[in-house]
Amino acid sequence: MATARGPEMAEDRSSAFRPSPSHREHSSYLAACRACGVCPASCLLPDPPGPALLLRHRGVGSRGAKALALSLMTNTSVVSLDLGDNWLQGEGAAAIAEMLKENHSISAVDLSDNKMGIEGAKAISAMLLENTTVVVLQLSGNEFDDHAAKYLADAITANSKVGVLDLSYNKFGEKAGEALGAAIAENIGLKELKISWNHFHSEGAVALAKGVGANVFLKVLDVSYNGFGNSGAAALGDALRANNVLEELNVSNNRISVEGALQFAVGLRENKTLKILKMIRNPMQNEGCCGILKALQANSGTGMEILDLPDIPVSKELAELCEAVQTLLPNLLLRRGGSAKLQGKSLLAVEVWPQPKVLGNSHNSVP
Repeated sequence: MATARGPEMAEDRSSAFRPSPSHREHSSYLAACRACGVCPASCLLPDPPGPALLLRHRGVGSRGAKALALSLMTNTSVVSLDLGDNWLQGEGAAAIAEMLKENHSISAVDLSDNKMGIEGAKAISAMLLENTTVVVLQLSGNEFDDHAAKYLADAITANSKVGVLDLSYNKFGEKAGEALGAAIAENIGLKELKISWNHFHSEGAVALAKGVGANVFLKVLDVSYNGFGNSGAAALGDALRANNVLEELNVSNNRISVEGALQFAVGLRENKTLKILKMIRNPMQNEGCCGILKALQANSGTGMEILDLPDIPVSKELAELCEAVQTLLPNLLLRRGGSAKLQGKSLLAVEVWPQPKVLGNSHNSVP
């Protein structure tokens, strides 16, 4: 006697022939490649991508980006997308940006080193006005200039979801500093901003620093390898006096001399929240370094944990001041040139900085 099949068994049987989500995503990518006339990326075959889609240095190009964007439009598996160094240019960046307007799963995006230019900046900025999912965005090395900064500034002002933004290794100058500074002042989402290796000098640096002073959310700022100079350093000092949120600041290689270091120190004397300060490769000399240490010495509420000073010959005054500050702040790690190994806070953290040799009349002296 035949056994009757209930509706549950019929449903189980039909589901065995239903394509899985991963199979559908795989088929979608192949169809998109055919539509765009490009060869599928070998790393995506035969299996579909997992949560992290790593396509760095794959030569995807603008057409390949279009195909990938089409396949990711409704994808719910990928949460991290790395397309660094793929020569996407503006056209490819626009395709990825359109996809991110529709995709609600991808939260981390790396589009660095893709020569996106103004066209790419426009597209990414328009996306950021709509997208509420992306929280980490890397856009370094994309030839963004002062014109591109206008579009990015609009997005930074309006977007409150991106928490980590990397705009380093671009071509931002004075006008960009003004536009981005105003945007940073208004932003309520950024926690970490990297904007090193650009061309912020004088007015642009001052405007950027003023934006930081007005921001009440940013915790990590990297403006190293720019040209802030003494005026920019003074403006950053003013920002530290007003800002009670920033915890890490990198101002390395910014042409900050003794004058700039002393002006910066005025603000540092009042700041209570900064924990990490990096100032290597600045012509601050011993006097400037002493000014920074004296500011910490006078600041009873300082939260400083790591201080990187330039790698220079150390005077007796500076060496003694280092010892005095270390006694006052035993948990502080002092480093010269950023090269010392981190040690436990319970251990002695100051390096022994050798004194410059003084040439005398001994038989080993050089005439």
